[in-house]
Amino acid sequence: MGVCMSIAKPSIHSVDSRSLLSTVLVQEEQKISLNTFENSGARKLFKKKGSAFDSRLEEEITLDAPTAVVTDKDKTRREVDNIKYALSKHFIFNSLTEDQLDFIIGKMKHYALSPDAIVFMQDQPGGNFFVVASGKLQVIINGTLTKILKPGDSFGELALLHDTPRSATIKTIEKTVLWGVDRQTFRTTLEQLNSMNYQENLNFIETVPIFQILTVQQRDALVSSLSTHAFYPQQRIVNEGEPGDLFYLIKEGTVSCVKEGQEIRSMGRGDYFGEQALLHNCVRTATVIAITQVKCLAIGRDSLTKVLGSKLQHIIYINTQRIALERSPYISQLTRDQVESIIRSMRVHTFQHGQIVINAGIEKGVALYILLKGNLRNHSGTKVYESLCCLGDLDITGNFNEIYPEELIAEGKVDIAVISRAEFEILIGGEFIEIINKNEALAVLKKVQIFRDLSQDKIIRLMNCLKLEEFQDGDFIFKQNDPGDSLFIIKTGRVEVIKNHIRVRTVAKHDYFGERSVLYNDLRTASIKASGQVTCWVLHQKDFLNIINDDIKNLLVKRIQLQDTNVNLQDLIIKKTLGRGMFGIVFLVMHKSKKTCYALKTVERKKVLRYQIQNNLVLERKVLMQLDHIMIMKLIRTFKDEKRIYFLTEYVRGQELFDVIRQMGLLSESDAKFYISCLVVILEHLHERDIVYRDLKPENIMVDDDGYPKLIDFGVAKILQGRTFTIVGTPHYMAPEIITGKGYGTPVDYWSMGIILYEFICGSVPFGEDEEDPFAIYQKILDHNLMFPSWLDQSLPARVFVEQLLHLNPSLRNGGSIQKLKTNSWFSTVLWENLLSKQVKPPLIPLIVETESAQSGLLHFNLDDYISKEEANSAFPSITPKQRPGSNLNWDEDF
Repeated sequence: MGVCMSIAKPSIHSVDSRSLLSTVLVQEEQKISLNTFENSGARKLFKKKGSAFDSRLEEEITLDAPTAVVTDKDKTRREVDNIKYALSKHFIFNSLTEDQLDFIIGKMKHYALSPDAIVFMQDQPGGNFFVVASGKLQVIINGTLTKILKPGDSFGELALLHDTPRSATIKTIEKTVLWGVDRQTFRTTLEQLNSMNYQENLNFIETVPIFQILTVQQRDALVSSLSTHAFYPQQRIVNEGEPGDLFYLIKEGTVSCVKEGQEIRSMGRGDYFGEQALLHNCVRTATVIAITQVKCLAIGRDSLTKVLGSKLQHIIYINTQRIALERSPYISQLTRDQVESIIRSMRVHTFQHGQIVINAGIEKGVALYILLKGNLRNHSGTKVYESLCCLGDLDITGNFNEIYPEELIAEGKVDIAVISRAEFEILIGGEFIEIINKNEALAVLKKVQIFRDLSQDKIIRLMNCLKLEEFQDGDFIFKQNDPGDSLFIIKTGRVEVIKNHIRVRTVAKHDYFGERSVLYNDLRTASIKASGQVTCWVLHQKDFLNIINDDIKNLLVKRIQLQDTNVNLQDLIIKKTLGRGMFGIVFLVMHKSKKTCYALKTVERKKVLRYQIQNNLVLERKVLMQLDHIMIMKLIRTFKDEKRIYFLTEYVRGQELFDVIRQMGLLSESDAKFYISCLVVILEHLHERDIVYRDLKPENIMVDDDGYPKLIDFGVAKILQGRTFTIVGTPHYMAPEIITGKGYGTPVDYWSMGIILYEFICGSVPFGEDEEDPFAIYQKILDHNLMFPSWLDQSLPARVFVEQLLHLNPSLRNGGSIQKLKTNSWFSTVLWENLLSKQVKPPLIPLIVETESAQSGLLHFNLDDYISKEEANSAFPSITPKQRPGSNLNWDEDF
């Protein structure tokens, strides 16, 4: 948590001060000399890639040019042109449209300065970008004049991205006029313009019938792949008879549609043409000519295939099948995987108008039909079935013998998807009623805490071991202090929980009890008595242990210990200080009685007020509370008192991935695949919860004592509600859409993962490896000159995967979905289920040298006193904390 507010140029031994956990969850005594890793093949002499930026933590905009007379003066056409020319030299403005440039220029203010006036000082925070309109200025670095700025020059551009110290002093030589814009105005304006443009394009897409069946994610991917094309009056956009693969949607202007020399219609804003080019490989059926200045959104068939993963018609039909099955009250009871397997296996048949689609007398339960396109009617026309309709869904799920009483005939061209009952039952695993009952039990098993980290395969095997047992009213299912060896899940009825002869509570359908008995040979802590007739699924310990080996069992025991939130500050003993960041300190603590070790992060309230990080802490807690994954640091609980906010987390023993990969040298493709595969399942867990991490890099990944990566430090993660625009992350790992301010989502994490994979196999990052200036790094990222070392095997499959992850189009990085990413050919040998249960052998187990046992040397002094002494040693600006207007005084109510 927390971000450095200046650009540090870290030495090889420096610690990234933004991270309160990445630098501290590893024990001090396990550090290995950096010299150990210098002999690492082609890997460059390493150092951490600077601190992350988080524009949420910036101070109020600095007042640059304090002596200037600032006005909102109108600009002449020539002044606008001169400003545009100056802006064209900077990548920050190169990605803006002409309209966006005009809007930003309109926001620039007129600064009039006298001779010898200071615009800003070196090493002071900066908030403005300036273009020189007239006059001359000195650029002074470390007291030395290095350059003279003249009209048409500009300076201070990095200030538009984030708060960073000025690298030089700028001083006027003579009377000078500047055009300037501050960061807040620039970023806010850009966010508003891009949000409006994105929403407008999305609205256009949603009006096109062939796109209406797409999912929200697919439409979003489509919008990200649109390109803008401008046409002048009388320019031909498409020609009749020529092959075409572009679909056009008119955003501005009017066009004429001409067929065989005759105008058949004119089209304007919101109209579209060329949809057949997306569906079929066909020639244009008409010529389209721009009547006025025209601006169109366009997408090609190849781009669409890359974004959606298949031909559009196929995607439309897949979505139609999915929606139809979701609407069926019967089929919708199946699991998502079962439904998807049915969709993949259905065959599509085409019928022309008037053809018989379903014959009279056929049993309804023989097959399942989904009407994809067109209508079906009976001979009399009294019964009509439309697209998205399921036929036979009730009958295929039960033992019914009804028949279709009359023929169903195609009305227009009809496409219908079909699957037989026999194939249907093979795909779902048996008869429908039996499978639905199993699905019900499976859904409950997945909610049992001790099973949450098991693979899908293991869960299904446990489900198949469940036995149904019935109990009558008043029966004791088991009694307090009985030996326990079974887990019970209530299928029907209610039971009473009785402890020491007192009824504690009543539990009902889908509640479960006795789960610890499948792991431990504990005595029952309460009696369970049937209240009425009760049916339970029962899992016996012997069946559980036949499926779960000792390694997985030990893993589950560890996770159960972490899920125990019944811990108070008074229960903890401080072992030592692990490390400190900009905003807080992390301590190794131990539970007095359980002897369990944790990491305790503390943040002083006066620092919270000084840096106004209330919202950051609330968000960090909210994010961590949603996460429960074996490869993600576990939050146990939070505390608060009048002095501090506390985060009690899992204590991760191991090394940073940053150090591990330098110990290993260049990674083999199989070793790289192991770590990347683990990152994929981590990102899958995050993105399913709409959480974007935003600072994925080796320094934020621990390799634990099992050799598996574990993601830590969620200080800049965010729960997405649409697109976000904040500049957050470490420059070398930052996705281009973060830099340009166009808005971004979860695909930025795949970009960072691509940088890490490149680093694994090439020994350096691909963009700006030798740069420390963020501006230079950003420039190289946006230039996107992705090159691999000449010594790297040209046929290495990882190269192609890196290129996919580092695609400029965010929608193409995961191939369309996390499921498609996992089926990428590069992962063909990965056993995903085994990763989650840690059954895959890791490339390296970190060397952890402990100078003292975690059980020895307990400290017996007051916890508050020890923390206070450590806080006294932390540098802290001597500025009186202020509560900003509008701050929420009850921000910490959930801690």
